Amino acid sequence: MLCRERILESLLEISGAHLRSRAEVHQQVLHAALLLAECEGAALVSLCRRRFERVTLLADRARPESAEMQKGGSDFTRLLVRLGRPLSMADLAEDARAAVDDRCPGLDAGPALFVPLRQREHQPGYLAVYRRRGSERFDPAATQLVTLLAAWAVMALENLRLAESVEKLAVTDELTQVYNYRFIKTALKRELKRAQRFGQELSLVMLDVDNLKAYNDRNGHLRGSFLLKEMAALLASQLRSFDLVAKYGGDEFTLILPQTSREGALTVAERMRETVEGHAFPLVGRGEITISLGVASYPSDAADSNGLIRAADRALYAAKQHGRNRVTLFEGAVA
Repeated sequence: MLCRERILESLLEISGAHLRSRAEVHQQVLHAALLLAECEGAALVSLCRRRFERVTLLADRARPESAEMQKGGSDFTRLLVRLGRPLSMADLAEDARAAVDDRCPGLDAGPALFVPLRQREHQPGYLAVYRRRGSERFDPAATQLVTLLAAWAVMALENLRLAESVEKLAVTDELTQVYNYRFIKTALKRELKRAQRFGQELSLVMLDVDNLKAYNDRNGHLRGSFLLKEMAALLASQLRSFDLVAKYGGDEFTLILPQTSREGALTVAERMRETVEGHAFPLVGRGEITISLGVASYPSDAADSNGLIRAADRALYAAKQHGRNRVTLFEGAVA
């Protein structure tokens, strides 16, 4: 049996851990479960981005293994939530309530203990521990420790979710759900440093929605907000995975295109313009909503982030001045 001091030491260790990812939470919880329950296998089922993930760890393995479960979780996990209490089994293989997916891969388990996770929105999940067939069944003391650990796991996962939400809010435009001005300034400096280090080109595109005021006057500002949100999704769908799109102003967006020359950026911008012009936005016909775009590139047009923003902005102004619904390259020195 574990001594009281070792139990307290283990619980204090996991409580004081600064965990920055779900993988770290899973590993910490499962290692603690193996120790506290004196068992050969452990599993954690929890909700992740609307899908259920099941992570298992064997006593002779260093790292957990994860697998995605069916969308609504298993019938057994829902049963645990309905019971609302730990469920102990003398022999897992002979208990019809647990499905094959609720067993422990790589372990011929007999005694098993399942503790439901009380997650947000009452979504089903559990922490489970397993012993080899023929071992002693989990006693009330082990059940109490695993229940305590399950409560800590829920708290750790929820704290991580809240931290990720706060971090996302800090860099995301609330309306359009693309990056905000604050983030784009930092990201542009970072990408420029990378371009300088590896001798690569980088392009910046500034774009503005043409005649958005007239659309708002006819249909209301709420409809205009919906249009901007739809516009942001449309722009993002046209970019590569490492390109960035951000809301820059009221009806302006910025695109950072790493490893892209002036000519390449011109092609991307023209494709954007054509896509928007041909898109069916609500309450207007195709072609009534358009964008104007200005393109500037490093190192040909500017050597730093502020200069690149000014160059792209001037090119955008020229596009607006020359009739809108067009792409303009920056021409001339930036003061």
